[in-house]
Amino acid sequence: MKKIGIFCLLFMIALSACRDNIDEVGTTEVPFEPPIVNWDPQTRPVDGSVTGFVVDEMGEPVVGAVAKMGNLSTSTDDFGHFFFNDVQLNALGTLVSIEKAGYFNGSRRFFAVADQTNRVKVELLAKAFDYSFDAAAGGEVQTTDGASIVFSPNSIKKADGTIYTGNVRVAAKWLDPSALQTLDQMPGNLQGVDLEANEVALQTYGMVAVELESDAGEALNISEGNTATLSMPVPAGLQADAPSEIPLWSFSEEHGIWVEESVATLSGGVYTGEVSHFSFWNCDYPGDLVEFTAQIVNESGNGLGNYRVTISVNTATGNVTAGSGYSCPDGSVAGMIPANLELTITVYGICGQVIYEAVIGPFSDDVDLGTLGVGAGALNQTQVAGELRDCNNDLVQNGLIIFEFDGRRVFEYVTNGAFDVSIGTCDNTSDLAVTGVNLDDLEQSDPLMVTANMVHDVGAISVCGVQLQNFIWLNVDDGTSVTSVVYTPAAATADSTLTGFGTSFYFYDNNTGGGTNIFFLALGDIAGDYSGSSGNMVEIISDQDNNLSFQSGSFDSFIISEYGAFGEPIIGTFEWSTTNYGVQPPAPVTVTGNFNIIRQ
Repeated sequence: MKKIGIFCLLFMIALSACRDNIDEVGTTEVPFEPPIVNWDPQTRPVDGSVTGFVVDEMGEPVVGAVAKMGNLSTSTDDFGHFFFNDVQLNALGTLVSIEKAGYFNGSRRFFAVADQTNRVKVELLAKAFDYSFDAAAGGEVQTTDGASIVFSPNSIKKADGTIYTGNVRVAAKWLDPSALQTLDQMPGNLQGVDLEANEVALQTYGMVAVELESDAGEALNISEGNTATLSMPVPAGLQADAPSEIPLWSFSEEHGIWVEESVATLSGGVYTGEVSHFSFWNCDYPGDLVEFTAQIVNESGNGLGNYRVTISVNTATGNVTAGSGYSCPDGSVAGMIPANLELTITVYGICGQVIYEAVIGPFSDDVDLGTLGVGAGALNQTQVAGELRDCNNDLVQNGLIIFEFDGRRVFEYVTNGAFDVSIGTCDNTSDLAVTGVNLDDLEQSDPLMVTANMVHDVGAISVCGVQLQNFIWLNVDDGTSVTSVVYTPAAATADSTLTGFGTSFYFYDNNTGGGTNIFFLALGDIAGDYSGSSGNMVEIISDQDNNLSFQSGSFDSFIISEYGAFGEPIIGTFEWSTTNYGVQPPAPVTVTGNFNIIRQ
């Protein structure tokens, strides 16, 4: 059997970024977790960091998504990034999961490189409940992208296990196994655990995400003893080598790995099989895998960090993508690749241009490819040095540089003010816009234009006068001193279709020492005065790092002065006389604050 499709384990090439060139959760039923019997995950602990980039299907950054890794949790900032710094990782499989209201859960399982900042990218799929059927009668749902699901009568259960009768809303999305974008959209990677509890590489012929809910938003699933018939199209380019029978694998959110559960058969270019629950499902042919390492360097031998690298399987009809990821700051890549097959390794510039390509393999054992040199003529590099200064002309200690060109944005996080970075651009890029951001004072500079493919020293950039967004600012006055804290990135969501729900404002960061959680709610979705108990305000604020802890209550004053449409800001102020239980003995305080948050 030829190993075609997006083969094997998305090796997620120990994605880097190191703050360098980095490209609400509703109440639902606990996701079904398929049984993994007698599986003992392999571990190889290493120290390192993780920088993640979360985008939507249009490539736009997703703000306020919750990122979890082990017992750590944080959220994406205004630019779609999250960070786990100086933590222990697993070189044989580290899982990062992403949650955001309105999207299917996303995740990435990657193979960490020791002592590096590993980069991951997750593209979240919009969860639109566009399809429906009657639970008592059963029915068939056909998606616009070619998948279909047939439900038996009286086969749907509620969260408590009882049979549900009524309208069932269905969100479903098919992922094209031949599309490179699927590697960013799919959960985990393409590694599985088969029926014998062996870890295997997976060759995918298509996958689909499905979730069910009632009209009231209650999570639903297939009841015990019942199944649904799931069908997925096979792209024309893969049909010639597609096996007539293939295992069906469900995704385990707990382990970040695919689990063999069922079988699908091929007929008329479509795989069809029975499934007993819904999550992500995947038609995959299992195979052997080997571990590999390499380092991407320029002609001078310097590592090329943050470049996309793919492995593809060479077939009679062409190369088919086998995995994708991003190089670490020192140019290193690592992960799992198909065993015993001829492969091609490709390095891409930021605009998708090929800057290095070579045939490698087949490999029957783990392999170190050594250094892979990219010629100077293939690199489009613009070097920019300078420093960020605030309104007092002091160096910005917690800053960001944004490079914009040809409709793209590249982010460089800056500490201690100074920066000197090299940016890869497109073949036809003529200039770049450079903008500085002060993440402490929530201000940014005016854009500065520089010419592409040159070396620039731009001197001091004044980061002053233009307000940043997506923050909640608290000032806590105990009568003798004031504690002032800015929480960013904060988020705001509104859903007037849910009874008793208006606009929620929140910030979560459980990656701090004691955990920080802020939540308050306005039972309305327009600008106005929500002051006093009649405003139905609820607030939960806890910040153990700053010794702040408040019980639920009502703000004395809460004003939403500006309420924008989706993608526009919600701006307001609040004041509250309460007790701070974060100090001993508890002390009466006056809390004032303001917020400026893009509505999601």
